[in-house]
Amino acid sequence: MAGRERNYTPRARTTRPIGEPRTPNAPPGKPLQAPVARGNFWFIEEPLSHRLHEKSALGQRTPGGILLAPEEVMFCHWYRHVPLPGGDGWFNERLLENEDIAKRTIALDVLRNGGERVVPSVHLTTRFPSLPENTWAIRWERHEAWTTHPGFSQVRLQRTHEQLDWQELHQWVTDVQACGHVAELCVIDEEFDTTIYHLSMAQPQGSHRLVTDLDDEQHRALLASCNEAIPVEGGFFVAHPSEWLLNAVGLPHFSGRYLRGEEYRTLVGDAQPEDALYAELLKAGLLLRPGFKYGCRWRAYEEGIEVAHAPWLVQPQQDAPQNWEEVCLAVRLAEGVNKRWLCALGTGQSYSFLNIRRFG
Repeated sequence: MAGRERNYTPRARTTRPIGEPRTPNAPPGKPLQAPVARGNFWFIEEPLSHRLHEKSALGQRTPGGILLAPEEVMFCHWYRHVPLPGGDGWFNERLLENEDIAKRTIALDVLRNGGERVVPSVHLTTRFPSLPENTWAIRWERHEAWTTHPGFSQVRLQRTHEQLDWQELHQWVTDVQACGHVAELCVIDEEFDTTIYHLSMAQPQGSHRLVTDLDDEQHRALLASCNEAIPVEGGFFVAHPSEWLLNAVGLPHFSGRYLRGEEYRTLVGDAQPEDALYAELLKAGLLLRPGFKYGCRWRAYEEGIEVAHAPWLVQPQQDAPQNWEEVCLAVRLAEGVNKRWLCALGTGQSYSFLNIRRFG
């Protein structure tokens, strides 16, 4: 018998209407003054500017008031009852000047929703003179004093269709971490909805026996077995009479061991350039199995398959997603099966592993 259908109420999706407040707080009895253009910024005078800056971390100080970025003007319009300069058409005018205002406005709205302080980097050039180029803002968590605390994360903005430069992204994450911040990515989709990711460098490590752990006699016996291997559809089948000493290499089957091409070549000393990443992960003590079912090159085990699930899904850079929509699919699949998705970047001499984790 079929189970009862469950009815779910879809979550409310905001359309961010202009001219309507998005706060339950009542407006002041006397209407506030609209900001005034000053170069690329918008000026608000005292005493309102003092409250906006000190309490809400909005704008940068200037004699007589503060200067707001356009996305902050929109935030103040929705949540602080500040009218737009010249009326509701102001936002369209800013879009004509710079289409990025849309994603910056959305990001500021979303990231400040829980009471966090998010300050665009254009206000922080004196306090943080060496911020990476692609950092849009610094975020402080609610409990952190934004005027004295160094900040929690650096925020970068992307649209789902934008192409990925993995080397540039890797450098940005490295630079952000060198500043002592979390690398935080806000991806805005075609519905103007957002997904937040935290990016970090990972060092996957396992506990499996390495080839270098074998003594000379064991190594000779291993090579002798490999030399008798039977080619099978791109791999090799090894019939070995004694115990197989490298549990991280090969698949036990048909009372022997099936080795994939990269496994066989690495063991017999005939590794090709394309085998370098596999060899690097093998040296880290990891057991690698094909990641076909998970849309990646390998799933990587820290311990034996019978002991624990693979915590990592590894994808070489050349096979990695080309845009953020594809990244979203890969990361969501990985986290849906309690694994962490890694993009492996390197040249054969050394590799680094970029972990992208969904945060909100």
